[in-house]
Amino acid sequence: MLLSLAVTEGIGYGPGWQHKIDFIDIKRAYFYAPAKRDVYIKLPKEDAEEGMCGKLLKSMYGTRDAILNWEEEYVRFMVSVGFVRGLSSPCLFYHPGKDIRAVVYGDDFIILGAEHQLDWFKKQIESSCAIDFKQD
Repeated sequence: MLLSLAVTEGIGYGPGWQHKIDFIDIKRAYFYAPAKRDVYIKLPKEDAEEGMCGKLLKSMYGTRDAILNWEEEYVRFMVSVGFVRGLSSPCLFYHPGKDIRAVVYGDDFIILGAEHQLDWFKKQIESSCAIDFKQD
């Protein structure tokens, strides 16, 4: 969808301007989402004590609700910086004031917008959520 918009005159490009697509992969994304239920894990050997276990404060890959917790976290972030969630698909977002479109798939963000707006988005995701990301 974003590729189609990027090459559509009047949306992705036009006289004097051109939108770009950026791909952002969030490292260890689930660990940024708070755990919503009590989940206990076996402690690693170096921390293990008889009768002791660990309680997760953040989501962890492999737990049943990790993706749901991450979805709540990224939706909270996107709405907090001005994005509107799509009606046709909950993983689509649009920022009306900055004309940025985004698709979120798991821990990957695909963003379409003017370069200075993409830079703004990267700063927001780094500072507001304290998320360390890598660019593909």
